[in-house]
Parts: sequence; structure tokens; C-alpha cells
Amino acid sequence: MRILYLTHYFPPEIGAASSRAYSMVRWLARFGHEVSVLTGFPSYLMEDMPESYRGRRWMQEDMDGMVVYRAWRYTSSSRSNWRRMANYLSFVASAWWYGRRLSGPFDVIVVSSPPLFLGLAGVALSRYWHVPMVLEVRDIWPETAVDVGVFKAGSLMERIWSHLADFIYHRAAGVVAVTRDIHARLQARGVPAELVHFVPNGVDLELVDRSAPSARKRLGLEDKFVALFAGLIGVMQNVVSVVEAAALLQENEQIHFLIVGGGARREEVAQRIADLKLSNVTLLPPQPREEMPGILNMADVCLATLAKDVRGAVPYKLLEAWAYEKPIVAAVGDEGGSLVEECQGGISVPGDDPQALAAAILQIFTDRKSGRVWGRNGRRCIEERLNREVLTRKMESVLLAVVNSAEEAPDVSKS
Repeated sequence: MRILYLTHYFPPEIGAASSRAYSMVRWLARFGHEVSVLTGFPSYLMEDMPESYRGRRWMQEDMDGMVVYRAWRYTSSSRSNWRRMANYLSFVASAWWYGRRLSGPFDVIVVSSPPLFLGLAGVALSRYWHVPMVLEVRDIWPETAVDVGVFKAGSLMERIWSHLADFIYHRAAGVVAVTRDIHARLQARGVPAELVHFVPNGVDLELVDRSAPSARKRLGLEDKFVALFAGLIGVMQNVVSVVEAAALLQENEQIHFLIVGGGARREEVAQRIADLKLSNVTLLPPQPREEMPGILNMADVCLATLAKDVRGAVPYKLLEAWAYEKPIVAAVGDEGGSLVEECQGGISVPGDDPQALAAAILQIFTDRKSGRVWGRNGRRCIEERLNREVLTRKMESVLLAVVNSAEEAPDVSKS
């Protein structure tokens, strides 16, 4: 197949969305498909744009057997909602403008959402190239926004987003859900059941480096029991609860919390650490991709938290911790919590409960043997159920089915 993959996030950007996109297309290319990636110039969770990308509006580069096209998008150091919206919409326009100029033809277009807006470019390009579009849904909007209080149910913004979602979902020849909750919600929105496919998130085990030197010495944490949170510090992640748990354990001088990441709530987290005068917390900005294996290898336990009202999510940081054979303490709600229990990979606690979070960390600190067993169980779960190579085969089968259906009914992209 000749695949055009649209994504807002891609390496060298860091984060779950970038990791999923990269490992997915890398394996599709490895399986012999001709993959073109259309993305923006890197800026997300990065202090500075790499020099090789600065001042450019369009470029092409080869990466691991695929062609990556980068188009201009508005960027700003400000994290205001309006500037973020400008970032999203500018890339929709660029993706449409430059996407028509690619050296097609293609057999299928895959769009990774969020941001949901990118689906507009996908719809337009699928019509331009007369090929089907498959929408990959990693977070369902506007439902998630309502869950965490960004929109009020029934508000004007919620209704606008809902109409946009319906417009995009019902123009996709296939929709891929990364969690079972998203799978169910898509069908509840009226997306035909036969078009909705479940391909969960996973880890590319070829990119996991458990031999990387530990970062303990570099960070001055040689004698500490390290509880690590590494990832986005945003509205949904509730990282403040990690800080509150640290406050409850500050009298135990052996336990140290390491928070690595950036996002809309990072300043709030930093301020809470300062207000509580916590000496048992280190807050680091997003680290280069090559530094993360050493940081993960140093952890004694990894933390995954979400706001208590977030439904049906399985954070990538949870899966990545298991890939590095680390036990997890997860405050991630129903679906993620069930996975932790099924895989016996750590302790699941209620969301937004710092006391329960602290108690679970203390339990693993006290019972290191059980922690090691949970880490091994988690690794086995990744190998057997959530291996990105195997999951990409499932994605490949979805794309092949969509392409075959489109060949039988050539006008599917215009419906």
C-alpha cells in the first residue's frame, strides 16, 4: 500500500502521540508499505526548535524507510488557548495546501487525532486524491473535554465540537480506537460498528533500551528510592496529586520524587512544590529522547495519574514503564486500572487521592520483592499483548480492508 499518514506530532518531538505515530509508521514501512508522513516542524514540548528546521516552511527528509514531509505551522512559546488553536488550524491549512503537491497517488490516508481539526485536512485530501480516509482516535472529543471540565455539557463550544466530530467521523472509511471506552463512545455517536476497530496503544520494544546507563549519579539520586512521573503535565494528568503525595511522604528521606515533563500545568506544579517547600521532589523540563532510557532505568517505581473524571484512558507512560520492567502505581480510572490488575503489573488506586497514591508508593518501597515481580509481570504483558510490532499488523489489516472496499466502491471517498 501507498500510505499518507497525517499527524500533528512526530519526532524529534517527544510524548505519547509522537511515539505512537513514529513506531506505527516505522513498522508499516518495515512491512513493505510505501509510507509518507505529513507533519509540522517540531515544537511541541521542546525548548527550542532544532537549527536544521528553523526558518523553513516546507522540507522533505528520509527517516527509517519512510519519507517525512514537514509543513509550516504557527508556533509560540505562549500556552494560551487561542495560540494553541492557531497552531492547530494553521497546520490544517498547511496540510491541505502542501498535501495536494505530494508525489502521490496514495491508496489510503490515515489521520491521527487529536487534534480533531486535522481530520478536516484528511477529509479534504481524501477527496482530492480520491482515496479513503482512516481516522485514528487517541482521545475522543468533545467527550473528553466535557469529562475534565474544559467544556460544559450542552454549551455552545460543546455543540460546535460535537458537530465537527460527527462531520469527520462519518466521512471516514474506518475509525481506529485506542481504548475500549473510545470504541464504545464512537458507536454511541452513530459511527457504524463495522467501521470501528480496536487497536490499543503499545510499545515498540526495539526502541526500549534497558542497558542504558542509569541517570542516578547525574541527578544526584544514588541512594534514593525514586518514584518517577515522566510525561505531559497537562489538564488531564493531575500531576498536582503526585506533589501532594510527595508532601505526605516527605519525612521518609529515602523516597524521592522525580517529575519530568512539560505542559500547560507545569508552572502550577512548580508553584505547588515551592509552596509546600518540598525537598524530596525534583522537577525537570522535557528531556531529549536519548536521555529517557537512562531516566526510566533509574526508577524504582513509575507513576501514572489522570484527573478523576477522565474515562477509558490507558496512558502511554504506564505501558512504557512496563517495557522497562518497572512496577506502576496507577491512578488512571477504570480501563487503565483494570489493565494494571489484569497484568498484575503494580497497584491501581483511585484518581485524585494523594493519600492512596502515597500509600501505594510506600508499599512498594517497603516490599521491593513484590515490586520486582510486578515489573516483570508488566514486561510480559507488553511482550504478549501490547507489542507495537504485533499491533501494527492489526492496523495493517484494517487499512488493507479499507483499501479493498474502496476498490470495489471507488466513490467511497466522496460520500
